[in-house]
This record gives sequence, C-alpha cells and structure tokens, in this order.
Amino acid sequence: MQTQFDNINQLWGRLIIEELVRSGVCCFSVASGSRSTPLVLGLAEHNKVKVKTTVHFDERGVAFYALGYARATGIPAVIVCTSGTAAANFFPAIVEASESKIPLIVLTADRPPELKETAANQTMNQLNLYGRFVRWNFDMPCPDEKIAPEFVLSTVDQALNRALSSPPGPVHLNCMFREPLAATGSKKDYSDYLVNLSGWLKNDRAFTAYSRTGLLLSEEQLKKPAEIISATKSGLIAVGKVSATESKMLESLAIRLGWPVVPDIASGMRLGPEFSENIISYFDLMLAADDSLLSEVDTVIQFGAQPVSKRLLNSLNLSRPKHYIQIASHAEREDPNHQVTLRLECSIASFCEGLENKIQQQGASELTQTLSKTSKQIDKTLNDILSSSDAISEPAVSRAISGQIAKGAALFLGNSLPVREMNMFAAVDGNSAAVEYNRGVSGIDGTIATAVGYANGRRSPVTLVVGDLTFLHDLNSLKLVHDSKQSLTIIVFNNDGGGIFSFLPVAALAEDFEKFFGTPHGLSFEHAAGQFALDYFQPKSIKEFSQVYATCQKSNKSSVIEVKTNRSENYKLHQEITAALKKVLSGS
Repeated sequence: MQTQFDNINQLWGRLIIEELVRSGVCCFSVASGSRSTPLVLGLAEHNKVKVKTTVHFDERGVAFYALGYARATGIPAVIVCTSGTAAANFFPAIVEASESKIPLIVLTADRPPELKETAANQTMNQLNLYGRFVRWNFDMPCPDEKIAPEFVLSTVDQALNRALSSPPGPVHLNCMFREPLAATGSKKDYSDYLVNLSGWLKNDRAFTAYSRTGLLLSEEQLKKPAEIISATKSGLIAVGKVSATESKMLESLAIRLGWPVVPDIASGMRLGPEFSENIISYFDLMLAADDSLLSEVDTVIQFGAQPVSKRLLNSLNLSRPKHYIQIASHAEREDPNHQVTLRLECSIASFCEGLENKIQQQGASELTQTLSKTSKQIDKTLNDILSSSDAISEPAVSRAISGQIAKGAALFLGNSLPVREMNMFAAVDGNSAAVEYNRGVSGIDGTIATAVGYANGRRSPVTLVVGDLTFLHDLNSLKLVHDSKQSLTIIVFNNDGGGIFSFLPVAALAEDFEKFFGTPHGLSFEHAAGQFALDYFQPKSIKEFSQVYATCQKSNKSSVIEVKTNRSENYKLHQEITAALKKVLSGS
C-alpha cells in the first residue's frame, strides 16, 4: 500500500478498506453520498481484482443486496453510506441480518462531534443507531495524526471478529469525518505516521488474526441424548435451514435411527428425487388433513432454523413430546412453543459423528413407514388434481417451478404465500436446488435486492418467486437485476393484493377486509419490467408457463414472469386439495 495521500481522511479510509479486504471481505455495496467520500475513495483506489463493488441509488436496496451476498457466501459483506437518513434506510436489512444471523459490516459516515445537535445539515444522532440489532457498534473518531494507525486496523479486525462470532450478525462502525473529504491535489507523505506498520505495509495479511474453536461435544455431553434416543419408541427429526453438507449428514442419521424427517423447504432435503424414504416431503399437507398424525411421537430432534410450517409447530405444541432435543450453533433461544427439554450448543457434524458409535442401526420405524406411504399418496393426489386442468394457479405454478428448475440454479422465495406454497406443493421429481428466503423477521422489504446479492454471491442463476406487494415494495431493485452478472427469473404472483390474509380469520370481516387487508392495487408489471429492460411474460395457462419458464432458464437474460391469479379462487383450491387429502388419509 502507498504512503502518500491527500489528507488523513483519505489515509484512514484506505486503511479501513485495506484491512477488510485482507481479512477476506470482497463484497462492498455502496450508496453514494458526500460524507462517505474517504471510504469510497479508499474502495475505488483498491485492487479491483479482489473487490466486487456494487453502487446503487437506493440505500435500502444496497443493504439488502449485501445481505443476500453474505447469505450465499457466509463471508461478511460491507455496506457504505453517507450520514443522515441514508443510515436509517439500512435498518430493515440490519434487523433481518441480525435475526437471520448473517454477518454484515455497516460503515456509516457521520459529521464531526462539533456539528452534532446544532441543526447542521444532514446531521442526526447516529450513536447506537441500530440498538440491539447489531452485535457490536463503535464510534470511530475523526481521523487525526495523534491517533495511531494501529487503532484503525485493530478496530476493523474487532468488528469482523464480532460479526463472525456466535451468533454471527451485523456490526456497525460509525465513521466521523471533518472536511476536506475529497482529494486536495497536494499529496503528503505519511511514512513517519505509518512507521510502526512497516511490516504490515510489506505483506498482505490482516493486522490482528482471530482464531475460533469448533462447537464440539464431549463424550459426557453425548451420554444424555444417546440415552434418550435409545429409549425412544417413536422419534421424529425436524430440519430447518441447514447447509447441503449438513443435510446429507442428517439423512444418514435418520436412516440409522429409522426415524422420519420433516424437512423445511430450505433444508436442502425437500427438493430432488435422490433422498431416502425417511424424508417426508409432504408433511405440511398431511398435517393440514390430520393434525394428530404426530400425536404418538415421544422424542423430537430439531436441527437448523425454525421451520416455515406453522402446522408443524402447532401439531408439536398439541402433542407435547416427552423429549424435545434442539441442536444449535449459538446460545440464543429459538423455542416459540417453550417445549425444548435438552438444548445442545454444537455443530451438526459434531452431534451426528458423536452418535455414530452410540446408536445401533435400526430399520424404518412404524411411523416412518406410515408417513412415507402417505407422502407418496399425496404426491399422486396432487398430480391428479393439478393436472386435471390447464388453469394457472399458485399451487400449480409452484409445482411446475420445483419440477423444472435447472440443475445448479437456486430458488429464492418471498414471504407470505410463496414460501408456504412451495413448502406444501413443491414436486419431488425435479432437480435438487439450494433454497433461500428472508425469514429472520419475515418482512417483504428488500426481497428482490437480496435475491440479486444471493445470485451474485453464489455465482449462479436464481429463480425468485414473490407476491405482487413484495414486488411493488422493492421496484427500485430492478435496476440491480438489470446490472446483475447472474440472471434472475422473477416470478410474480399478482393476485391484486395480500393473498395470505384470505387464509386468516380476519377474512370473515367482509365489509372492511378488502380495504385494510386485501389492499388491491389494480396494477400489472409489464411497464415496470420494460423500464429496466427486462424480458417480460404473462402466461395464461400452466402449459404456457412451463414453456416460458424453460425459455427463461435457458437464456442468460433476467426476466419477469407475471402470473395473474385470484385470491379467493386460490383459497378455494387450497380447501379442495385439503378435502381430497382428508379422504386419502381416511382411506375413503
């Protein structure tokens, strides 16, 4: 790194960026502004081979893009903005990152202390701006040659350490700068100021190296779960969001125990035909037809994040199994039913490997055999019902997407109905695919931006499935889609409002339901797609949808597929499917 800079602001900006890059950070997401000039110049001057920089005019989209990138890679992504409401616009993504345990480095520029509480332009109190939603926050002083440069580097390293410690999440460095912010045209040699960093300047290593130990279980800690599992008459494994490697471990564990697995759509075990009969893909629809199916379960082992299925949570809350073992890699409580009886803070690998020699191989349990048979019957019933007509519907489209998604592509699901529809109706004979969503707080904001960041972090095409309100909420991020190096196929269910509310008791309030909950907008999205030069399609049948979706996946261009549906008809179809499944389960 050079030692000549226009001013101390520029030097500190470069030190901050340099240390982040040396620590493995490569994604920088920037919203333009004046006060953040020293940070942006430090980024602009850096070796562009190592750095992937995205610049966007919408601060909210900037933050969610970085969130998506960090979701895909597990490496902290950096978001940069100027002072004032720009920093406030980062807040929704920071909340989601916190609750989803995604590492982010938030660099907000700020005015110097003497301008605080003086009505100075674009100035507000940014101290502790994000409250408990960041793992750590620190007010960086205005750059000053009286402050050692080692302080800058060690502070950046501490921020990264906090972002990656258990549980990972966002951290906030609030960086105050006095003018001048930009280059002045006269360089100053800071060799004397940087003298104690002579070794650091000559190498490419981070200033402070942090080491973390794995989350391992001791032999003593394994005794209790082994005893419980060995004494279990009817066990169940519930799997939320886990990695692809972990999903394979859990399938092996399930086969060894002979227990059924109820897999969340993002578990890596819900899509694809290669999984064993222990994987009960249609458990959510089973519970819709009969919520007593799990009443005899006496032990549950839960892995990963909380599942999407509310029916599963309600069923287990009703049955209250004697033993409920939860495996988690952090100390935070994730127990909305308040029924966990044994919680082990460890890695999934440690738990599975530790049990391997303590549990004898078992054949498939009676519950596994029953649920597996029922799951196959449901698969056939869904095919019969949804193939009996070429009419377009949300369950039929969800099934078509999961059956046709290209090998190596990924699926990103919007909240409200899309994630639930896919969890229930996804086919099991298509390709396996990584599935993601923003379920930390399950908001609809920033979904398009997150999916773009996720696609670029994965370096693969992504199919994004969202509702119309989610799409409208993040229209600005279609510019990110347009600029993306990876193609996105965006499928929008346009049912003219909030379809999820049709499934809630509030729908009975017919007089005020549409105005306050249905929220019809009367809009379509052809011109929105055109404004951002995205291909646009509006198929009128399932056959046409399948053809269009296949075309979009083969193309390297991003596109919008608008699927127009009717909220009340979708609700009616769900009821018809549930009624048919009740007949299947009752044998009538």
